[in-house]
Amino acid sequence: MVEAWVAHQVPQCGYCQSGQVMAATALLKQTPQPTEDDIAGAMVNLCRCGTYNAISAAVRQAAQA
Repeated sequence: MVEAWVAHQVPQCGYCQSGQVMAATALLKQTPQPTEDDIAGAMVNLCRCGTYNAISAAVRQAAQA
């Protein structure tokens, strides 16, 4: 997950990163091939930098790994 995070340049300020990574990891454990709706529903932590598109892309990449 962290490799996908870095590849998509998700980290900005770091405020939400640990929670976002934990939520994404939990999602992939429960749903190995999530849909966009699954990702949107699971990634509910507030990101002050607004990197939601990059977060979604990183989760999709990690799901394919």
